[in-house]
Amino acid sequence: MSDNKNQKRMRYAVYTRYSSDMQNEISLEAQEDRCRKDIAERGGAVVAVYSDGAKNGWSLDREGFNQLRADAERGRFDAVYFWKFDRLARNHDHAVMIKMLLRHEYNLKLFCVEGFSEDDDDSPYTAMMEQMLAVFSAFYSKNLSSETKRGKYQRAVNGEFNGSNPPLGYDLVKIIEGTPERPAGLHINPAQAEIVIRAFERYLTKDFSDSEIAQWMNEQPLIRELRAGQKPVGKEMVRDMLQNRHYLGYVSYSETEYSGTLGQGKKSSRHRKIWFEGKHEGFISEQLFEACQQVRAGFARKFKTESVMRTYVLHDRVYCAHCVSNMPSGLVDENYGKMRPYWDHRREYGYYRCLCKERGYRPCPQHSVQEILVNEQVIDVLTHLEIPDNFRERVEAAVRDRVENEVALKRMEEIREIIERIDLRWDHGFISQEEYVEKREQLQREVEALRPIDYDEMNEAADLIQYFGNYWDGCEEMDNPAEARQQLLQKIVDQVFVYNDQVIAVALHGNFSVVLDTGEDDMPEEIATVLKENGCAIIFNDAQPGRERRDSNPRSPA
Repeated sequence: MSDNKNQKRMRYAVYTRYSSDMQNEISLEAQEDRCRKDIAERGGAVVAVYSDGAKNGWSLDREGFNQLRADAERGRFDAVYFWKFDRLARNHDHAVMIKMLLRHEYNLKLFCVEGFSEDDDDSPYTAMMEQMLAVFSAFYSKNLSSETKRGKYQRAVNGEFNGSNPPLGYDLVKIIEGTPERPAGLHINPAQAEIVIRAFERYLTKDFSDSEIAQWMNEQPLIRELRAGQKPVGKEMVRDMLQNRHYLGYVSYSETEYSGTLGQGKKSSRHRKIWFEGKHEGFISEQLFEACQQVRAGFARKFKTESVMRTYVLHDRVYCAHCVSNMPSGLVDENYGKMRPYWDHRREYGYYRCLCKERGYRPCPQHSVQEILVNEQVIDVLTHLEIPDNFRERVEAAVRDRVENEVALKRMEEIREIIERIDLRWDHGFISQEEYVEKREQLQREVEALRPIDYDEMNEAADLIQYFGNYWDGCEEMDNPAEARQQLLQKIVDQVFVYNDQVIAVALHGNFSVVLDTGEDDMPEEIATVLKENGCAIIFNDAQPGRERRDSNPRSPA
């Protein structure tokens, strides 16, 4: 009885997925509930739940699944429970590779409510049944996919719209909503169509770019109402709109294709669409449409320049402080405030430009800033940054305070005590050298496996910062110095915040950030708040040489 009480409970994660193309599946909540009941019967504990709603099984571009993989790599749980194994992937090859990854790379056991798992009893029979059911599931899914594709293709041939969201300028009447006077399909929305027509006419004048048309559209009250709570119209949307043949009265068909070995994301269908005569009425004339295509082709020839590969050492890490400190409430956009590197061919230098206006948001006062100015300031900060004397103690304390590391760190302490006892037994000659070496190496490997990843990352970043000047100069001896320096900064810098021409903050890996005193009275105080909300402790540092630093002791991350 006492043995059962002292036995370690297995930690389980639950993964649920609901596919948008399968209407007879049970809900995410029901899947989770059934998994929890099975886990309770096994005497285990649920430590995490990951879900992906309305996600297709042919793609692994899923937030919940990606988070599961990240936590599995950190050793957060011992096993994963599914309602069925087809929640992992519908493609049989993908499912096999994912199971191998989870089982062999992360040393996890996999179980399901309905079906068989080789981890149930390690017998050849259950292993065979798991594989057979996976093959049947893949066949069913592939057959369903083929039937769905055939049906969509036939709908397009018949002139019927296949999408679930109508193009701007149309209303979509679903089959269940159709009437003899207003049958299912696309119907012109006069108010929206007027905006689309005016966008085509503006583009035809050659006086407006895609970005400028997007800005004009976002100024229209109707568009603001339609896009409320969403990302505004951007240049990409305008580009697609101005090449959309639905406005001529056509409908399209294209097969969904995925990129990557495991189908990590959808490929663009822009150049793969097949167009058919549609049943709906177009409101853009052929003459206007083709004239706009000629304008686009002319722009492409005019601005076509020699393709040169350039390396920006901070290429995707520079952010506009104006935008970041004033991000609209409730907006979810991971690229909000990001500044993009460009090359000025006339002046022959690189610069960073805020993308807010280009992506359809309100213009901000941030002007373009030369790449060399940003680089010089960041390099100067990292070169002269002092690492606090007790930094490593603070890092270890911060890592220990994190709940997800509690079990691993407790086991590491237990192993250290075991190692001490083994050392003592070896010193007194109670075990042979071979036995001592074997057990010592085995325990050391377990300690390394248990060590929280964030601890190693934070200490690596600290080492790189401590000797940053040497590493930076050493890159000059590499075959590609710019690429080597880019890789160096990737290990240290997470984000760089620019305010006008000044770098005002640098977010470092390891949840620490440097906030600089630039001497500007109008610098936004919100930027420090943003950093703290992201879990960063603050290191105050003076950006101007010769002035005394305000504070060199960061607080531990929350």
